[in-house]
Amino acid sequence: MSDMSYTTKEKSQFMNVQGGEKKVMKKILSVALSTAMAFSMFASVAFGETAKVTPQQAFDALAAKGILNGYPDGKAHLEKDLTRGEFAKIVTKLFGLTEVTGKLTYKDKGYTATNWTVPYVEAVTAAGLMQGQDTVKGIFNYNGKVTVEEVAAVLFRALKMEQPTTTDNNASVWAKGYAQAVINAGLIAKDVNFKSNADRALVVQTAYAADQIGKVPTLTVTSAEAVSPTKVVVTFSDKTTANVELTTALVAGVEQTINFKHLEKDYTAKVTLQAPKVVAATAPNAKQVVIKFNRAVDVDTVAESSRVIDGVVKVTKVGSKDDEVAGAYVTFNADKTEATITLSGIKALKGNYTVVVNDAVKTTAGEAIPAYTQLLPVADVVAPTLVSVTSTAKQTTKDVYVTFSEPVKTTGIVAYVNGSAAAATVQNDTYTEFKLSGVTLDSGKTYDVSLLNVTDFVGNVANPNPIKSTVTVVSDVAAPVIKSVTAVSDKFVEVEFDKNVDRASLVGNVRLLNSVGESQGTFTVVTSDNGKTFTLQTPLTSFPSSGTFTGSVVFGATVKDTLGNALGTASSQAITFTKDTVAPTVTGITYTTSGSVKGLQLKFSENVVFGAGSATLINNKTGQSTTFASTVSGSGKTFVLTGVSVAPGEYTVRLPEGLFRDKSFSANKLAATVLTVTIGSEATDGEAPVLFAQGIKFNDSTKAVTETVYGDATITVDLYDASGLSVPTVIDANSYTLDDKALPSGSFVTIRNLDKNGNEVVGSAEKPVYARAIVHIPSSSITESKNDYKFVVNGVTDSAGNAIVAVSAKGTLTSRISPLLTSAVISTGNSYELILGFSKEVTDLDKQDLEFYINNDISASNVLNQNFYKVTKIVNGSDKGKWSVTFSKKAVDSNANLNDELDLNANNVNRIIVKIAKNAQVHDKDGNLITDGTEISAK
Repeated sequence: MSDMSYTTKEKSQFMNVQGGEKKVMKKILSVALSTAMAFSMFASVAFGETAKVTPQQAFDALAAKGILNGYPDGKAHLEKDLTRGEFAKIVTKLFGLTEVTGKLTYKDKGYTATNWTVPYVEAVTAAGLMQGQDTVKGIFNYNGKVTVEEVAAVLFRALKMEQPTTTDNNASVWAKGYAQAVINAGLIAKDVNFKSNADRALVVQTAYAADQIGKVPTLTVTSAEAVSPTKVVVTFSDKTTANVELTTALVAGVEQTINFKHLEKDYTAKVTLQAPKVVAATAPNAKQVVIKFNRAVDVDTVAESSRVIDGVVKVTKVGSKDDEVAGAYVTFNADKTEATITLSGIKALKGNYTVVVNDAVKTTAGEAIPAYTQLLPVADVVAPTLVSVTSTAKQTTKDVYVTFSEPVKTTGIVAYVNGSAAAATVQNDTYTEFKLSGVTLDSGKTYDVSLLNVTDFVGNVANPNPIKSTVTVVSDVAAPVIKSVTAVSDKFVEVEFDKNVDRASLVGNVRLLNSVGESQGTFTVVTSDNGKTFTLQTPLTSFPSSGTFTGSVVFGATVKDTLGNALGTASSQAITFTKDTVAPTVTGITYTTSGSVKGLQLKFSENVVFGAGSATLINNKTGQSTTFASTVSGSGKTFVLTGVSVAPGEYTVRLPEGLFRDKSFSANKLAATVLTVTIGSEATDGEAPVLFAQGIKFNDSTKAVTETVYGDATITVDLYDASGLSVPTVIDANSYTLDDKALPSGSFVTIRNLDKNGNEVVGSAEKPVYARAIVHIPSSSITESKNDYKFVVNGVTDSAGNAIVAVSAKGTLTSRISPLLTSAVISTGNSYELILGFSKEVTDLDKQDLEFYINNDISASNVLNQNFYKVTKIVNGSDKGKWSVTFSKKAVDSNANLNDELDLNANNVNRIIVKIAKNAQVHDKDGNLITDGTEISAK
């Protein structure tokens, strides 16, 4: 047996040293990796307080520093044994070895370039720390378990320890010296079974112990920031952070000392809770605005259904009244201290803007944040970059997900996966994640990914173009994990999984049990889409008079994720419902004219349904009242009373009791409510552009003046919008696609004004109401003739920013590529015949279109007499579509008979050159004229 050590195949990245930490670990691990054994292996005196740390705590601490990663299911799986491949990775990461690619030293089954262990196995081999178990057959055994004595041998080499003169341990003969060295160093207890397998818990806890005693600088607190009255984020000298939850709320404006524990050590820090405020508004790109707060905010005061509440945040261009972020998508960071707003549609920012955050925003503690105004200049000149390429499958998948550094246009991207075209569809409202689909990929394999024309919303194109990358399909065979089950009122629960779950697998598969285990029925799934979080409605038809229901939620074994991984066994989660007796309240009112819905928009403190009654409007200037039978539009926490028809002005709104009620068993009614609202004039245009007149028309018959060759093709699109079309979007080539791909390179768009009847008119307009977009497609890009080219218009907007609903049409485009002479060879079956081949089949080749030179250089005097050859099209056989040429012997022998054919392989035939004559009139079936002057040597 070899005296070197070894490792296995896990798909998780069990241990991962990051950046500069690599160098630190390399220095301290003269003690560190010696601890890659069972914690029980170590003399307890060596670790002192460290002995109190559990393996899981040790794992969490190292993971927080970026040294370790868990499995895809989020768990550490400390119970598993280590394999030789895993250990090779740990050694590589901890000692800062360079990963080795493009080399395959061993012959193990499955040891190929796509095997994840290869870079690490090759690294430890190159460093002389590990070698194969069978050096004769060249087997590393990366899936075999690594033993304690093998780990000891690696530590001995890595730490450059000295061989002891005597040994007294239970290790194998080959490992006794290595084992004794680490025993003598006080790193491993003498009675440890060195022949046993080393598991993850041992490696993690001993690595943590080494981290604590291996000359690691003592952590100190460098800063403490209160993000709420009861939460403080502490930053340490090693740049790690910890969240400290306080039992006593901080007092704003007063410096206070907090005491807390971190990694089993006591710390103190001074912190002052600042008054809540907006810190800054920034534009990281032309599509997004980030509002940063100094405290965690109540997201419901900023957004409704992930959209900015009207008027809470306004971004208006200097000199304009239009709010660029009205109804825009908004996300929050984990601490709820940053709101990232992504403009909708094709909107983008350029120039100077005024950002206003009104005082309706509140912190999570309910404190009002003062209004804030800032001038924000925006000039985005940075192109998007590729952040990540991922793919996950149980066995196979057709989906690859790419993430960009900023929002990119949804049109124009041309994607290839494994060399085949893939459709790119946007996956989120931030326009940063796209799914590339259509190519079947196998789990565990690596594929090429190419992305062309990745462009942000102000035209910055990614460089290089195309972006080239690779993706390895990660195998996911782990069951979904139920992270939480939370009661929402007395009628609903919110369930969160660790990954996307198949909604259909929840239907009829989640039961409610009472406190004695009796089934109360199955939950109704309220959420409509696959995702990580679901809202379920209880099967209870009434609520206990005690005001509390205690039981459990049971998930069936067949609940599965979107890849098909099922729970496998039923899972039970305790739940307690408390009777909801709190009535809903109105948290905001505005007069909205958004889209086709116009009326009084009400925001509520919780999800409600419409009850009964009529609202009353009182004109505050005239005192006149209007009572209207309310009709409503909306759901959840937002509803619009649409039966409003009054003159502009300031009004008092009186809502009767019961106009709305919540969804609890008590159906708590909205109390009679009095509000004030200003009703303005009619809103701006909410109608998107549409096709009119001839719509989309393929113009395929355009030819050059000579009528012998085709020129550029054009597709015209007749557009109409009452408020005027946005010219930049109409002439943007990215507003159109051809056969689900970006328009060919060199395509461009022009505009002609039309009248209401679709007739072209002279003149131009900045915001034309009627216009014809003429899409010019270069002749060189149409390589195939077909009658079902798919043309889509999906990026055109009007001057108000309303985007056209994607429209498409199919039509004929004819190939514009001229045929070329590509080959001239003597027939293998008939040496009297010369076969001419073309890039495309030609239909009308005559002898005057060709020039032949036999045994002579090319010159006007040497061209062969046309009487000396015949040209015939081949209509059958493998050469069908090509052309046959036969020659008379008189071509080389003036005394020969004209009808005698020339053997082209004869000794007196030394050279044959064929050339397409100047101005030759040869066409393909689409009418494209051949390229003249081309010559080929046949012999």
